[in-house]
Amino acid sequence: MKTVLKPLPLLLAGFVFSAQADDIQTMQQVTVTGSSDGLAASAGGTKTQGSLLDAPQSVSIVSQENLRNRAALTSKDALDYVSSVVAGQGEGRRDEFYIRGFYSLRDTSLDGVRDDTLYSRDLATVEKIEVIKGAAAALYGRGSAGGLINRVSKQPRAKQETEVSATVASDNERRVSVDAGGALGGGIDGRLIAVYDTGDSYRDVVEHTRKLLAPSLKFALSPATSLLLQAEVQREDRTPDRGVPSLKGRPVDVSPSTYYGERYDYTRTDSDMAKAKLEHRFNDRLKLENTFQYSRTELEGVNTRNRRVNADNTVSRQITYFPQTQRNLINQTELTYTLDQHALLVGLELSDQKRDVVTAQTGIAYPVSLYAPQHVLPAPNLSTLPVSLNNAFTAKTQALYLQDQISIAPQWKALAGVRFDRFQQEQNNRLTKVFSERTDNVVSPRAGLVYQPLDGQSWYLNLSRSSQPGGGDLLYSGSTPLSQVKPLQTDLQEVGYKQEWLGGRFSTTAALFRIEQRNQLTLDPSDPAGLRQLQVGKQRNQGVELELQGALWQGGRLNASYTYNDARIVASNDIPSGNRAEMTPRHRASLWVDQELGGAWNAGLGVLLSSAQFALSDNAVQLPGYGRVDAAIGYRGKQYEVRFKLNNVGNARFYESAINNVQIQPGASRNASVTLTSRF
Repeated sequence: MKTVLKPLPLLLAGFVFSAQADDIQTMQQVTVTGSSDGLAASAGGTKTQGSLLDAPQSVSIVSQENLRNRAALTSKDALDYVSSVVAGQGEGRRDEFYIRGFYSLRDTSLDGVRDDTLYSRDLATVEKIEVIKGAAAALYGRGSAGGLINRVSKQPRAKQETEVSATVASDNERRVSVDAGGALGGGIDGRLIAVYDTGDSYRDVVEHTRKLLAPSLKFALSPATSLLLQAEVQREDRTPDRGVPSLKGRPVDVSPSTYYGERYDYTRTDSDMAKAKLEHRFNDRLKLENTFQYSRTELEGVNTRNRRVNADNTVSRQITYFPQTQRNLINQTELTYTLDQHALLVGLELSDQKRDVVTAQTGIAYPVSLYAPQHVLPAPNLSTLPVSLNNAFTAKTQALYLQDQISIAPQWKALAGVRFDRFQQEQNNRLTKVFSERTDNVVSPRAGLVYQPLDGQSWYLNLSRSSQPGGGDLLYSGSTPLSQVKPLQTDLQEVGYKQEWLGGRFSTTAALFRIEQRNQLTLDPSDPAGLRQLQVGKQRNQGVELELQGALWQGGRLNASYTYNDARIVASNDIPSGNRAEMTPRHRASLWVDQELGGAWNAGLGVLLSSAQFALSDNAVQLPGYGRVDAAIGYRGKQYEVRFKLNNVGNARFYESAINNVQIQPGASRNASVTLTSRF
């Protein structure tokens, strides 16, 4: 049945979905949902403190309690139960997500400041995670088509228990972390977080080792002024994993452990971050914050990846050596001023980012059997591989953003914001000796309206626009000259409802969204060589998010979510119109229940359901839908806690993500972990 696209008035009247009847019936069966941390307060959506009831936007929060109860060890673990968020593959070496059906690789921030270096951030330094849904460029700048992920870091406190945690899990997983701190005297608080994490994987050959050291100091320079200094040093060695190939439109039917790379494959990622934040309160109404953030990531690795499946049931492969570095310098200044009817925010951001792909070298590796691959090749002589990419890229941003939250009347609030970005790109292709550049001056507006007829209830409307580089962010390798590639433009229309129940014991939220992105690159049909590209592509995602969380009975907490997303390619020269967008299931639902069992015992049970999705927007390979059950049980003593977690209780076979049609990530088989945490 062909999709019928509805105008905004119909969306506001009831959001009529262009779906088959059985899809609508499935939607009507949903009764509870959610994955947020209540509607109390969040700074991510508006960059000002306040109730989520006052924000005309959908924001999901994964709290520290959520992270502990689910025994989350990775960002993927943390966000599995959040609506509209689907993990990408990331080769197992970096955090990668789709939000509301849009690829959001670099849509990440740390304490509200862009943090887009490509590696996997350890959760030991994270206090909570905010998922800010929809186009958010009015505050955060380029990107943010479907939303962004803001990690809120742990900071020094005067009174803090020392926490030592040890985890032993399946596949030789061993992890130890230490979190210590407190008052050091003289108005100085300190904190030190250290992690050692090593283990194998449910995937053959794959293994990892991570070391992290994160010190921080907070100085009370005066009663009104504070200085926060933070640093992170992370060293990680990990086997890159490109998953399994496909056959006849489906992932090949092999054991989830089957690995098609070689034993010499590796990635080594060295990541350093340093941040200084100065905060000064002039009075109760006026506050100034300045944050300077430096980060540097060096990556070196060799990857043997799948290319295609041959007629003789062998898999052709490619060897790639891809050393690269990225360096970010970002300074962000924000001034907030609160009046009786207004909350004003003025921000200035200056950044200088550099990415250098030194010598990406590729060569052809020997094919392996589709059903019984062997890992016997010797390490290649990298100097003999032809160089395929050698680029230096620089991105500079100068941005000014303004926002006003207005109390119009006792029941009405409004939000108006705009950001002006000057984004300069420069790229030096050392192979072709071609230097290219482009400068874009972009305006990102945002407007919202909130109606609160009752205490603890709000209805909202949100309209916003985001832009992002059309040719890629921090590296462009397309055939069309960079100077001719204009930014992608994303428009969001969203209406929503938020409600607190039973004195704030639990809350519900619902959001109806429509997102349209234009200027996507597609092939030029008049070019027989397929080298030229035209920016005529358009994608439209429209759907609903439902969330519920809170304490519904004695000793119990519920977090649930449901997402319906009709994500379609509307216009393209190389993809049929009407195709579903990649990595976006039509239906996705989750439920996590925690229950106190009496005494010091507690238990948790989670269910994650996903309908089928496509590896790419060409819809040639489909990843089947699946259901997964997770469970946990714990014991809390006065100064210690033991938690046992069992993932994929039913040992379901499923595929959770893909890079392309021949690099598909199988989900993990049944696995377990035990974590002992001591506090003193």
